[in-house]
Amino acid sequence: MTAHSALARLGGAARREAGFIAGSRVMLLALVVVPFCAIAIIAAMLSQGALQALPVGVVDNARTSESQALVRLLSGRPEVRIAAQPVSDAAAEAAMRRGQIWAFVSLPRGFGQARAADEPIRLYYNAAYLSVGSTIERSLTTALRGSIIAGFEDTAWRAGVLSDKAAIPQVQISVLFNPEASFEWYLQALIQPAMLHLLAACVAVYAMARELGGPDGRSLDAWRAETGGGAAALAGKLVPYLTVLSFWGAVWMVWLVGFKGGRMEGSLLATFAAQIALIAASLALSFAFVSGARRDIFGYSLSALYAGSALAYSGGSLPIEGAPTVARVWHHVLPFTHYLTAQMDQFLGAPARQAWGAALLLTGYAAVGLALATWLGGSKSPA
Repeated sequence: MTAHSALARLGGAARREAGFIAGSRVMLLALVVVPFCAIAIIAAMLSQGALQALPVGVVDNARTSESQALVRLLSGRPEVRIAAQPVSDAAAEAAMRRGQIWAFVSLPRGFGQARAADEPIRLYYNAAYLSVGSTIERSLTTALRGSIIAGFEDTAWRAGVLSDKAAIPQVQISVLFNPEASFEWYLQALIQPAMLHLLAACVAVYAMARELGGPDGRSLDAWRAETGGGAAALAGKLVPYLTVLSFWGAVWMVWLVGFKGGRMEGSLLATFAAQIALIAASLALSFAFVSGARRDIFGYSLSALYAGSALAYSGGSLPIEGAPTVARVWHHVLPFTHYLTAQMDQFLGAPARQAWGAALLLTGYAAVGLALATWLGGSKSPA
């Protein structure tokens, strides 16, 4: 096949598919309405940024001026809100079980008194919800640590020891890259590309499955006869979906980086190239699944297996280091893993060649998917 004929097949198949999309309410819904609504809804849900005013409780067993001052200090933290002051630890734990509070601090009897029993301040938080629990734990621990150090200085001053000579350990903590602990930046950087990845896989199954047969005589054989078949025609079939979904990827990137202030320290161009390659890989792999299985339900199932589980096994939400071997292998096999790693590295300012390498690797996924779809779709359809 000459380059001219290959381009002719690609262009003809692309025009044919664009015509189908323009006349299909399902495809217009999937390619226009769903991405727009997803970007708008996720942006609205995460617009606050960091978690704030999370309800917590304080069990004040001391009832001293020092303990009351600590309660006021905790209530001044923007991340938490003192929603209850139960009379006992048991009552506070019951409130946690009812979902009224996410955590509680238990102040021991005699807190703030010179001859107080050597009991620690206890912090209990709900670790069943890791994000909320860790946010509260970090906020309350910071406040408690500051209060304890201030109390140490006051005690040293009262004892006649100069506070600047007191043996107070000094710790400087610097939060890099996301100092505001913004869930808006973090979650949008995870959710939006994962949504496009899954959407690309699903629309590819629908697009390919419609060629499997129908009352109007559609079949893979008829599609090959109409478009010329082969990898060039499959690539042309892929192009309209790749174009539209890449547009939505660009809209999301412009929103996050241009309007919401998410700084891309590395190469935005290389990141976008990797995203386009991810979408192409998603489309091509799902083409291959449908061409091989010859059933749309199998295509959706296989696509959900690799695209639906991508976020969980990408390492962005749950740690992969130390996970079972099967999980780590699956992590490296999934195409989304390579894109997300490249994207986050570019946000942090990694060399652009890393993202270009990921784009090249994902292009390889797309090429393998098209090759498999061409080979599997080239066999005769089952009767």
